[in-house]
Amino acid sequence: MFETSNPRQPFLVLNQIKLFPEDIEILIKLYQPLIGATAISLYQTLIEDFDSYDTISNAKAIGFLQQQIDCGLRDLFLALHKLEAVGLVKTYLKSTMVSQTILFRVLKVPQSREFFSTPLLSSLLREKIGPTNFQSLSHYFAVQNKSREKEIKDAQEVSASFFDVFRLSKSEAISPSQEVQEAAVENQIQDIPKAEVNDTDTVDWKFIEDQFETYQISVEEIKINQTAIRFLMQTYGLTEQEFVEEALPTLHGSYKLNMKAIEEMIADNYRLDHTRKNVIKQINKNKENAAPQKNNKNQKIIDVATNLSPAQFLYKMKEAKGGFTTASENKILSNLHIKGLPTDVINIIIYTCLEYYGNANVSYKLADNLANDWLQHNVATAAQALEYIEKRGINNRSQNKKRSFNKKHIEKGTDWSKKKAKQPDENFDPDELKKFFKNFEDENGMN
Repeated sequence: MFETSNPRQPFLVLNQIKLFPEDIEILIKLYQPLIGATAISLYQTLIEDFDSYDTISNAKAIGFLQQQIDCGLRDLFLALHKLEAVGLVKTYLKSTMVSQTILFRVLKVPQSREFFSTPLLSSLLREKIGPTNFQSLSHYFAVQNKSREKEIKDAQEVSASFFDVFRLSKSEAISPSQEVQEAAVENQIQDIPKAEVNDTDTVDWKFIEDQFETYQISVEEIKINQTAIRFLMQTYGLTEQEFVEEALPTLHGSYKLNMKAIEEMIADNYRLDHTRKNVIKQINKNKENAAPQKNNKNQKIIDVATNLSPAQFLYKMKEAKGGFTTASENKILSNLHIKGLPTDVINIIIYTCLEYYGNANVSYKLADNLANDWLQHNVATAAQALEYIEKRGINNRSQNKKRSFNKKHIEKGTDWSKKKAKQPDENFDPDELKKFFKNFEDENGMN
């Protein structure tokens, strides 16, 4: 598999084929659901771009194909790889001392019966469009193919042979003349084959079998699930060792591979891993771009958030408020940590849920929304988080939400906002925050 980021990379189409209406129909109805419209467009563009007078020395740049198809270079190669996988295009590299040229050989579109006789293609199509649509397409092409030919039983062939009609000298028939032999050689060209699935198997099945043998998973069980295993490895880019490690937690003594459970496990871990990497990358970027904080009025809160673990911070907050931590809250903290959020930011999320919103517990939905919102607004530290929530006026929104919830119980003419404004806990007061965290400082030796 080849890919380049250089739009000036030269390419050359090696052959030409003719597309007939039947071929177009097969491409659109059977291949397009598998490889996408961009790949179909690339296939047709390569066919039309063939020029018998083109040579490597005057080859066009791959950027020409980008312009023709109107797509990025990454999308172009993604489409090409799909064409290669289903066998519609073969790609070669011609290297010289000074350059490297991509060579494309375009293959003929198979007949529909050949498509449906290829298990890999049929299975993938069924997965893409669903069983109902798959059966409908199969029936459509079956009827179409059968309608093009009639079969008459017990009919005897009476066609004339060549020698029944034509007379040729015995010597010429046995040994053709020199001119005839030369003509045969001159017109001898390589037949253009039809597309075949490029199913070259690079999976080390022996390694997988040996690894699972330790857990009494038989070789037969591996072979039965080879297609599903290969699909998962290719989809998520797993090595043999990585697949085995992902599958192990799903083994529960049945000596069978639960492919559904394995797929769910891999998908969950894939999402968590990529979420964590993206969050850490974004956090680091935000820290680099953050302006230095001087004389931060919330420094005591920041110090506590920086020096306590989320579990300790939550416990201290709950203890100060006269409550207790719950199992679901600990799970929320673990989830935020797994996603890659820094400890001090997680602690300010806890603080925001319990103090700014006045909730009794940290809820999953609110914590997740805060984490997403802060990440999107370049919040990477506790100081930035406190500054951001102060600017956003979360406390005021909390009041509005409470007033809206109790609207039908409030008598007209009563200005509840003024009454609430007198309550010290409802205002962002640094002095009150310092007082609230005094116990944290004393207990952790921060004075």
